[in-house]
Amino acid sequence: MSYGVRNTIILLVVLTIFIVGGWAYIYFFQQPKLEDLAQNVKQTQQELNQKQQKADQLPMLENQFKEATKFFNNYNKGLYPNSNEDNVYDFLERVSTGSAYTEFTFSFSDSTTYNQYGVISMQVTGQGYYRNFINFLRQIELSKPLNKVSEVTVNPINELDSYGKVNYRFSLESFYDRVKLLGEADLTIHDNLLGSVYNPFYPFIRSVKENENNLVNVENSELLAISSNKIFLLDQQGIMQRLTEGDEVYLGRLSSIDIDEGTASFTLNKGGIVERITLQVNNDDEDENESSN
Repeated sequence: MSYGVRNTIILLVVLTIFIVGGWAYIYFFQQPKLEDLAQNVKQTQQELNQKQQKADQLPMLENQFKEATKFFNNYNKGLYPNSNEDNVYDFLERVSTGSAYTEFTFSFSDSTTYNQYGVISMQVTGQGYYRNFINFLRQIELSKPLNKVSEVTVNPINELDSYGKVNYRFSLESFYDRVKLLGEADLTIHDNLLGSVYNPFYPFIRSVKENENNLVNVENSELLAISSNKIFLLDQQGIMQRLTEGDEVYLGRLSSIDIDEGTASFTLNKGGIVERITLQVNNDDEDENESSN
């Protein structure tokens, strides 16, 4: 074998080794690293997107923080001037008016002193409409003087003339100033009344009131005649009565008149059970009663 051929073979072998070695290095060492790097890039991109979303919310959060800070900075509470419980009673008397009115009694429990302030502990019991009681509590807690309400107990009064009313009891802690920490006492009452309050204690089915005003009892009356806007009937006492749509009757009102059918319909509320009573002229035996709860 000539020297040139031998060198060519050696060069080919060396070249083959380089190619095979390079491929093996890339496949077995570089490729896994590239896959790991690609996975890291994907995770990093996801994290970047999440952080970017949070960063986009920063201006809105800054505005909310400024508004909240402004609200709390301008809604300072006040302390009673001393430990005299009459100050608290006078405040409750001023609170308990209008749609926050309830009848209440006030009993002193004890007084605790600290370095710069003290706490008067009391028990308040009373009676009133549930919505008024809720407004009473709101006025106490949200007005200027610092009061803490706890241990609230509410019991409904399920009596005919007292539906919607409750008996209540709660503990009241009122904070007073011992060293003029907050300056002169400010006992301002803020208007925090609620226009409409749902009463969870109001019974769905209630007793029916007696007919004290001697209104027309539809179920014991006879429809005699009807016009486009009036009806004429004999009531439970045999007295002629004239009614128009919307007029009040015992437990309800005259809701509609149908001159073509010769009927008058009444909507009655029998202690939470709503009934529709229809009377027809000269057809007493076929009076139609439709009830719906």
